[in-house]
Amino acid sequence: MLRFLNRLLLFLLRRKTTAPPGTYREEFWEPQFTKASKTGFNLTEENDEEKVYDARLLDGALVLSLKKTASLAWIDAPAKRYRDMVIDSRFTLESPGGYAAAGLMFRMVDHATYYLVLVSSKGYFRLDAVRNGMPFPLAGWTELPSASESAGEFALNGLVNLGIIVSGTHILITVNGLWAAELNDSSIDAGSIAFALASYEAPPSAEKSFIAGARLEALTVDSRMFQAASARERLSTTASPRSRYFLAETFAAMGQLNAALIQIQQAWEDRDAASAGGRGNRTQRELLLAARLALQLGMTGKAETWIDTCIALGTESSEGRASLTEKAKLLYEREQFTALRDFAVTAVESSPADPVLGTLLGHAYWNLEEYETAAAAYDKAFEQDRENGLLVKNAANVYEVLGKREEALSRYITAGNCFLNDDNYEDLSVLVPKFLSLGAKNYEARALVGKWAFSIENVALAEEEFETAETLRREAAEPIPPDPSVILLRALLFIRQGKRKTALPLLEEAASLAGEHGIFHFRLAECRFLLSGNAADPALKADLDRALRLLNAEAEERKRSEKPADETWAWAHNLAAQISLQNNNLEEAAEHLEKAALLLGEVPAIKVNRALYYYLSGFPDKGLQLLKTGRVSDDPEGIMANCAGNLLYRSKRYEEADDCYRKARTLDPGNIDFICNRSSCLIELGRYGEADALLALAHEKSPSPAILELIAYVAVKQGEYQRAETASAEALKMDRYYSPSLFSLGWLYCNAHRWEEAGAILQRLGALELKSGDAERREELRKRLEEGATRLIACAGNCERSWRVPLDPPPAPALHLYAMPPDELPAGTCTGCGKTYCIGCAKNNLDSSGRFTCPDCGKTLKLINEGLKKLVADWAAQNTGGDH
Repeated sequence: MLRFLNRLLLFLLRRKTTAPPGTYREEFWEPQFTKASKTGFNLTEENDEEKVYDARLLDGALVLSLKKTASLAWIDAPAKRYRDMVIDSRFTLESPGGYAAAGLMFRMVDHATYYLVLVSSKGYFRLDAVRNGMPFPLAGWTELPSASESAGEFALNGLVNLGIIVSGTHILITVNGLWAAELNDSSIDAGSIAFALASYEAPPSAEKSFIAGARLEALTVDSRMFQAASARERLSTTASPRSRYFLAETFAAMGQLNAALIQIQQAWEDRDAASAGGRGNRTQRELLLAARLALQLGMTGKAETWIDTCIALGTESSEGRASLTEKAKLLYEREQFTALRDFAVTAVESSPADPVLGTLLGHAYWNLEEYETAAAAYDKAFEQDRENGLLVKNAANVYEVLGKREEALSRYITAGNCFLNDDNYEDLSVLVPKFLSLGAKNYEARALVGKWAFSIENVALAEEEFETAETLRREAAEPIPPDPSVILLRALLFIRQGKRKTALPLLEEAASLAGEHGIFHFRLAECRFLLSGNAADPALKADLDRALRLLNAEAEERKRSEKPADETWAWAHNLAAQISLQNNNLEEAAEHLEKAALLLGEVPAIKVNRALYYYLSGFPDKGLQLLKTGRVSDDPEGIMANCAGNLLYRSKRYEEADDCYRKARTLDPGNIDFICNRSSCLIELGRYGEADALLALAHEKSPSPAILELIAYVAVKQGEYQRAETASAEALKMDRYYSPSLFSLGWLYCNAHRWEEAGAILQRLGALELKSGDAERREELRKRLEEGATRLIACAGNCERSWRVPLDPPPAPALHLYAMPPDELPAGTCTGCGKTYCIGCAKNNLDSSGRFTCPDCGKTLKLINEGLKKLVADWAAQNTGGDH
């Protein structure tokens, strides 16, 4: 018994425990990264290939690595729950050429509620409060503190000493021993801690299995009473003015204007206190930001003082020149237009490249009714920023007031194109009346109205304006080259109406005119694929390859110029993934999907293709699990439910597929594809009446050969052969060479013994280049036609020759032969025994008059069958010039 009690006590001492909710530790904790059981972190030994992260102990450190971008991973210590604490950590961050960040979570309630501090590979840090999965930035990306006032930008050398002090609602952050930020937030009271790693951009070439990694080499947490409060009190006074300025910039960018101004003023107070003369210097950078904040807060007096101080320090620097603009803004706000004119005329000489300053000068002239000089000032301002449509619109307004209609229209058109390039449809809409009044007979103006109408989905107006624009272009006295963007939009209008075939030549024309613009080639490739479904189409491959090459180059250029990414790049990779999946190139498909998801995220279209990827990889249930949704907002258009139905249909799980198709239809009742998919499923279930009703609805909404063919199929299943024939014939009126309807009609004719009509259908099929499966079906139909409409007559000799002739051939013309036909033609049929012989077998059995006789009974052979007679007549016509 004593030995048992000793073992029980030892077990209780060694057992890991998780602190109950509501209890928090007061301790000094320093984990040892030598053994998993000594770390306190939730390390597991499982090796899951699907995990996007990996966490392990290596060389005395906790190593966390990520395998994909746009991801955040962490390893937590769930038993270590604290309220107030002092955290000191040392870690390294590795993402050569990429963009990543590492840091700590604290007061972590669960996976959806915590504070998070990250330090990035670009030399910035941030602090977020995450509540119920929703991040609330407390301090956005902020430049890391440096050791001196004169230091340049912080260069992250890989080693980070991150300190966090949490005392009540106060959070103080230090990086490499320097004060970085101090904030107040009361949203999360207490919780555990975790080591975190985030990846934003992959390195250009990742040779390792992961794209970002971090090593936590040391960590201490002191949650003992009064430690956090005393540490905060000690470190709060160590903030450098430079660090406070960095934090002020962040607050200003976040719209927290008061908080930003407080940091700048505190920086000045700290500098004054440290100055021997009682007043420290103010940098132009600080003065400019403070003035801008004051202006936004309505503190115009302080703003003017700080602006004037900044100008007095010199206008050679960028901040000095910017302060001239702020001074002009202040005068404009006060409506001191004469003072603004006099000031801006001189200021423009010091800062000639500033379009805002030039615009304010134009405003001064405008309000003083000096219109000619106002127009010139606005034109000059636009020359400095040719992508800003508002600047040239100002000039257009002045020229219109001056009665110079052509100059005004020219500038309105330029402004409209600028707004269009920026997707600024609100400002573009303001110009539409100008285009219609000043540019009623101008091709560019009417084309812009059409583009605007397209953007607001006014299809009727867009079609009308594009038609008007095209008429004006063709009737112009001087040749006007076609606009590829107008042609593209006209094609997209046809696509919206379900007329992809009509759109295809327009897309081809637009792509040929657009040259090196990827979106045109992407739209062309997309249309080809959706029309034919043929992933092996060489034209499709060429268009998509060119689209990807151009869009990849455009994406790199946008990245270099720090412009927002264009989603067209991502959708092109999504299309490439679809084509790769159809070609069963799963590795290539996975690569394209990863690129698409980088920009689009896990939107339904990406999930649909991922699910298909899993299905083709042999994991159908994994694909179906990915498509499961708990909320309508997860799949608002029903495409995930439809895809689940498709995968179940392919797996012959028709009842389950029907459930998914019904769900898809509740989300988008008018979707023709959803209606047709459910109809096909109902057909497999033998529920032809329900399928017929749905197909009638689909035909009413959007008639097409495919829908009519499904109607024909259901009609055959229900024994309604005449209705099936009518449906297939209507489909062929829409598309004369629609092969499914040609096959259906051919078999209907054969089964009705309408051989001549079946033969005509076969001729049309013969003109088509069919895929291997359809080519085999054509041969089956040909054989059925031969068997049904003809009979086979074999030679009774030993040659194995035979002839196929119509069952009821028409009379052949009378024969007069002047030369011996070849051996393979029929010699005739015996009038006695009825056997038929070829000339080769009968030519050695001739009577005295040279007539063929039967080798068996000796009676005369005659060409009794009109079909055999026609074979000989056709030969005679070809070889004797028709004299037979």
